[in-house]
Formats: sequence, C-alpha cells, structure tokens
Amino acid sequence: MLPALDTQTGLLPLGRYGATLDAIKESYVDAPRFQASATRIEIWQHFESATAGIRSVVPVVCVWIGGSFLTDKMDPDDIDLVYWCQDVLVDQVVADPQAGLLLQMFAQNQVRAQTGLRVDTRYCKWHLYPEADRAQSVEHQSYILNRGYWDDFWMRKRSGGKSDPPQIADALPRRGYFEVPLDGFHGV
Repeated sequence: MLPALDTQTGLLPLGRYGATLDAIKESYVDAPRFQASATRIEIWQHFESATAGIRSVVPVVCVWIGGSFLTDKMDPDDIDLVYWCQDVLVDQVVADPQAGLLLQMFAQNQVRAQTGLRVDTRYCKWHLYPEADRAQSVEHQSYILNRGYWDDFWMRKRSGGKSDPPQIADALPRRGYFEVPLDGFHGV
C-alpha cells in the first residue's frame, strides 16, 4: 500500500518510497478521486511508451517517479522520471548510433520535444561498487553526485510557479517520490 497524500499540502509525504507500477497507476490514475482528470490517463500511457522506449535499448534498474503527477492536482502537465541504468550496460549500447541518440534524448530531457510524450525525463548511470565509502573512481563519484542531486531535487517543492524566482523555502525537503524496480541489476 502506498502512503496517502498529505491532506494539508496535497503532496506525497517526505521520503523515497518503494512502489510498483500497478500500485501507482491504481492510486494516481484509476482512483475515484482522479476520474475527472483530463490528463492522467494519457500521461500514464506516455510514461509506459517512454519506459518501453528506453528499455528497448538498455535494461533499467529502476525508475524514480515524482513531480506534480504525485500530488492531488487533478490535471498535471506531465510526469517526472529518472531512469537508473547500470553504467557498464549503457557504455555497451552507446556505440550503436540509434541507441546513443535515444539515450541522449532521455538524458537531455528531449523526449517530449521530439515525440510529444508528456514526460520529463533523465537517465543516470548506476555504478556498482561493493564499498561505497572507499570508491574513488570517476564513475562512482559521478553516480553518487547524480543520486544525491536527484534525491534532493525531487524532495523540493517550488513556492511559486515555474517562471517565478526561487525562494529560500524552495530548498527545503517537502515532498516524496517513488522508486520502482524494473529490470534489476545484471551480472550480480
């Protein structure tokens, strides 16, 4: 069972929560409270298409899902996604020009502009290292930087609109997001 939205803020409570795609769809698309939504069904279908697209070129360990889709907003504009893929597998497929272009689209948040799918996307390389506190490689440092950045980013909530200047309160952790396992790790 997924945590309920905070009745005061309409946000997912602070934290990263494990979830399944079915549970998220049930709570944020099919739930009676969202039956009048003009966007949620389409956004979910677009999310499924985007996910199938990236998985067609590289296995995805998990996806982090966040943003206004995980609020009480009746008609969010899109769904925010970060796909986590094992670095060694990404490095193997980027040599293929078509796969490289697709991954670049995801990395640069160009999926919506290029395809019309209502998704805000990124992908990050997950570097497996058995003892994180001893990892000094460039790959591991990049991984922990990205993991920390996106965790911090998705727990924030803007005080105003997208075009409003940032406020100090925008830096505070105020909401949660979901982590959904997809293909898992390979070779482990």
